[in-house]
Amino acid sequence: MAIGTLGSPQTPDLHNLPDLVLDKILSFLPTKAAVQVSFPSKQWQGVVTSFPTLNFNEHDDFERHLGAYFHRQRQHLKFINFLEGYLDFRNKYCQKEPLDKLSLHMRLYWYPEDDNIITKWLRYACQIGLKELDIYPDFEAQFDGASVTEHLVKSECPPEYLLYNDFYRLSLIAIASAKSLTSLKLGCVKVPELQRVGVVQPPPLFLSLKILSLKAVRVDTDQALYSVLRECPSIAYLSLAYCSIGNSKCYLCCSSLKYLEVKFCGVDDIRVDQAFNLESFSFVSKRYSKCENMILNSAFNLKCINVSVHYIGEFSLLGCHRALEASIKSKRIRRFEFYDGYLSAKLSFKDQSHETIIDEATILVGELWDQERLSSDSTYVPRLVSFIKSFSRCKEVSLYNKKVQALTVFKNYRKMTSLPPLPVTSTLLVGMPNPPVVGSRDFIELEDSLRWIAPSAKLLIMPVDVEEDRKKGNASRKNLRIENFIGKELRMSSHLIILYHPDVSKEEGVSENGRSVVEESDLEEEGLAVQEAARSGAEHWLLF
Repeated sequence: MAIGTLGSPQTPDLHNLPDLVLDKILSFLPTKAAVQVSFPSKQWQGVVTSFPTLNFNEHDDFERHLGAYFHRQRQHLKFINFLEGYLDFRNKYCQKEPLDKLSLHMRLYWYPEDDNIITKWLRYACQIGLKELDIYPDFEAQFDGASVTEHLVKSECPPEYLLYNDFYRLSLIAIASAKSLTSLKLGCVKVPELQRVGVVQPPPLFLSLKILSLKAVRVDTDQALYSVLRECPSIAYLSLAYCSIGNSKCYLCCSSLKYLEVKFCGVDDIRVDQAFNLESFSFVSKRYSKCENMILNSAFNLKCINVSVHYIGEFSLLGCHRALEASIKSKRIRRFEFYDGYLSAKLSFKDQSHETIIDEATILVGELWDQERLSSDSTYVPRLVSFIKSFSRCKEVSLYNKKVQALTVFKNYRKMTSLPPLPVTSTLLVGMPNPPVVGSRDFIELEDSLRWIAPSAKLLIMPVDVEEDRKKGNASRKNLRIENFIGKELRMSSHLIILYHPDVSKEEGVSENGRSVVEESDLEEEGLAVQEAARSGAEHWLLF
């Protein structure tokens, strides 16, 4: 077929193209450009007004005017005028056309029209079935054309306090009418706290919202963030990047949450409760930062953890998936708790090229507590040793188990490995409901295995109530154990401490003398705590 020249009969009539073809052509253009080229033709205008997606990006214009500040201001005013005119056009000619997505990326120059046009578009879009909303009113931090976001990425920290007053204050009530809203992405805005008034609580505002992404957003307190999430019962994805939370705390309680990301927000206390469906958790902070508390509760479906922070005070992981892969990059962790986990979980503690130093670790995994699973699994011992090696740089390790056999590593297997799992551990605490009797076969096998697992450690074996310990979760280990010691009898050598219940018989080696005799030289840090409790309890303590 011959290709005609302009004006010849063979030239296609662009005004009579099918709507599907026009829609395909215009979809390759930014929304602003598509609207501008459509004005000469009524047919093209009709196609543009039926667009289900509107994408307004002022930064496309700024790339052509990076040379001078006043040029960017003039271009900004033209962009505002365009938004005003196109909004009036849609209100007049296409009020009933549905809108699936609105994306508005612009810069603020603190004109009164800036905030007004954003609010007008929010109200309009949310009244016609909006499903996805992306609002990013950025502004220049300096006169070099660089935006606030670009400076935040370079500094790896949330915005400075002086910048908060320049942020657009988001009206959540304005977007609350979007009942079908499924995705909400916000940047450079201030999010207010939502307060419910009245005895009868209305239904949540964002019933269908599944994705919430906040970047460079200011939230006054963790309660303000919690009040917003409370209105999102179906949320599955939450991302907080370069956000500023007033009290540097983040408390979340979302049973529907599957993916959580917190990056460079300056948070030093993060707690996630009722995380039944959480599959991925990511926490990244700038260099030399610290997080005092990091608690994931009831995270039974958690499969991926990626944490990078210089110092962690307490990391509590209460539940996980069998296929968990955790990468925790930290210089030091003061206390690590791992409850209701699995030996198949892969835990990596490293800071660049060095292994993380962990002061204390408390471990309770399902295989150590379920005797039936233990006896039927031929790969149990290799997995046990491999799992314990994850804590090779831990100073004090506490292991909960139900039976002596759960920690018995057979001699044949020990010959196959060159190094013990815990070579530098100074204290190894083993808790079980009924510890073995001194001198029994179980006792000898257990002690022999523990000596191989942690050859340099002081061994502490005691009866524990696991359910009670779980309830007390955040209490320190020493205070937690002291309350359980009272009313129990104690055996001790220079390196081995064993606690027994009061009903142990005299044939098992317990003297009738009920007075406690404590030698200061035999007690170090753990022993001093036991000594203090013994003095307060007095009558039922016995020391050999």
